[in-house]
Amino acid sequence: MSSHDEAAVGPSRAVSSTNAKADMTTVAAVVRSTRTRPLAPARLLADAVTRAGLWQRLAERAAGDPGGLAVMLTPGTSAYGDPTTAVSAALVEQLIDLLCDRGYRNITVGASRCGPDVWLEGPGLLQTCRRLGYGGRTQQGNAYRIVDLSEDIEPAGFPASSVLHGSGMARAWLSAGFRINIAKNSTHPEFGYALCLANLLGVLPHADKHHHYRARRDGAEVVVDLLRSHAPDFHIIDAVVSSHGCAGSYVGKPLGTGTVIAAPDGALADMVGALLMRVDPVSSPLNARVLHDRGLPDGYHLDGDLTPYQGWRNPPRALVEAVRRLAPDGRVHRLFSIAAWQVAPGTAEVTDPALARLSHVLTTLIRVADENPAASAALCTVIGAAASASSTVRAWRTGYGKEKIRRRDVSLAIDPDAYTHTDFDRIDGLLQPLEEVIDALPADAWLMRWQHLGSSVLFGCERTVNAPYAEFVRRVDISRSISYMTDYLGGRVHVVSRDAQGRPTRQIERNLYLAQPNYMAFYGGPPIDVCKLESITYEEQSRRIAWRTVHSPNGSAQYDDGSVVFLPADGGNRTRIVVRVRQRFTLPLTWQVFRPETRPKLRDPLVQDSYQRFFTRTLDNFEAQYEGRPYRIGRAWEEHDDMVAAELPTQRLTEAARLVRSVASQALDMSRLPGQLGPDGFWHVAPGDVPSRFGLLEELRDELRPAVTGFWQGLREAVARDRRSR
Repeated sequence: MSSHDEAAVGPSRAVSSTNAKADMTTVAAVVRSTRTRPLAPARLLADAVTRAGLWQRLAERAAGDPGGLAVMLTPGTSAYGDPTTAVSAALVEQLIDLLCDRGYRNITVGASRCGPDVWLEGPGLLQTCRRLGYGGRTQQGNAYRIVDLSEDIEPAGFPASSVLHGSGMARAWLSAGFRINIAKNSTHPEFGYALCLANLLGVLPHADKHHHYRARRDGAEVVVDLLRSHAPDFHIIDAVVSSHGCAGSYVGKPLGTGTVIAAPDGALADMVGALLMRVDPVSSPLNARVLHDRGLPDGYHLDGDLTPYQGWRNPPRALVEAVRRLAPDGRVHRLFSIAAWQVAPGTAEVTDPALARLSHVLTTLIRVADENPAASAALCTVIGAAASASSTVRAWRTGYGKEKIRRRDVSLAIDPDAYTHTDFDRIDGLLQPLEEVIDALPADAWLMRWQHLGSSVLFGCERTVNAPYAEFVRRVDISRSISYMTDYLGGRVHVVSRDAQGRPTRQIERNLYLAQPNYMAFYGGPPIDVCKLESITYEEQSRRIAWRTVHSPNGSAQYDDGSVVFLPADGGNRTRIVVRVRQRFTLPLTWQVFRPETRPKLRDPLVQDSYQRFFTRTLDNFEAQYEGRPYRIGRAWEEHDDMVAAELPTQRLTEAARLVRSVASQALDMSRLPGQLGPDGFWHVAPGDVPSRFGLLEELRDELRPAVTGFWQGLREAVARDRRSR
């Protein structure tokens, strides 16, 4: 390792994935200011980018024409957030000056909305960027452009296996010849820390980042697929003045750390940043997923001092665990992520009064929690209680309100190029012995067979439906059999090969289902999430799909292999559906402690009932697909920024408060008593003289009637579905 300016950075500690070599190209540089020799931020930045190889990479990309290379800078900013949580505009402009000094003058700064910006009323994004210090010209007079990355969107060409398939990106990002991602050094209440990889969520086009890139899609999958298709070329972490504490990304708590980190690889830069915080780099679910899928560069080299920051405070583990228990696609998680964000005073106004008050309470707790144990305990208790309530509601919906659960957009989660045609062609041979065992088992009254095999379950069932075979196979696509199964939440299919008629013959599919059996959700059971290799055959007298599970992203299944076959019956006038599977799902911890395998008299009836319910409904779905009836569970996501679909719980609370206030004010505002005084000295009131007070109550009743009626209607429908499935 070559040590640059050791007096400035302190004792230099080299860490390398291989033996130190002078010609290594992937370098993560850590440049720090010390008490013995303090360095200005401009010097920290210049040394870091030089030692990390920025200029060599730029020169290679420019190919002798630096002025013609479009350079895009994407600093982490919030239009209305606390400036101490954003990258220093002065540091960004110093980087622009360094670029211009070397002839790179075609520079654009990309800004985007994040956090609660879409719920605030204030100046436009570009105007507020000027408030943060981006004026379009540096102090040295070098000009640069500011663009909104949520505008001028073009197709981005994400592959069909990507969770971002069909999404676009800003033209400025796609057309840039060199992209530099600049992140603020800060903590995060859910990830633990949020650096370069977390900052990439900000370059995506939708203004409502949480709705589209955390709730509808998994944020880690979004970042992985973005890195595969349109990755930045260089990464910088602004740790000159960091933001630490319970939620440094949301509520600024500045700490002078006098450091700049630079690297060509975002995961490598984040690993260095996490080590300086004294945090396990894989403790962040987002970074763990990227490191699992992509790993670190070969032959990487760390150049600098990795002594942890003095006085640094990370989020309490109890808080991180509580926030992670909030389902990202739930409204409580959304509410927390918005209300916990500190809005800079005088920059914008929260339009929802209830949200404003909640935000004031949360940000106050976050601000004092690091020094006040009582405030920290209160914050963790509140979030933990909200997480428990959210989990209970989700478990209830899993069993009794499936139509309210959001479907999921997911990536394929595995590399299609990692499998050859031979892997698909072996599936039938692997399943044949198991299918012979299933067929030899005695059938019950519902033509279902099952048997334990080790810790897995062999199961088979069939049904003959009153549908002509030729018409049935035309309407019911055998290659989509997995998506016809009950409790299917979503998935993604990647076709590997097709026959001469364009029908899939080999494909990879990832699919998600609700926890099975559904009551496992009450014990913390996760959704079933599996990736499968599938082989499909089309013969004159049969259609068959066979699959083998090769990966479970959330560890919910060890086996989920099987097949579905369509066969003609009664000379083709009817259709026979045959399903055979081998399954082993991971039990929640409570059930693992209970050890149901040691209590077969209790276990076997539960297993039989669960499989009977699941596959009875699955066979019903095949018939529904043939008849054109709806059968899918859950709610689909909107394709655009739908603020009605993404409303917050506080909105309904605000509307209810306004209605009650209106009713109360009108009821109390009675200028005179109803009726009139008669000549007999009595006050006479006619039926039409007192409409106001009772009319207001009727108005309130009319407002509440749809909600009450909807609740009972949904309950009746759930009970009816349950009875039909028995």
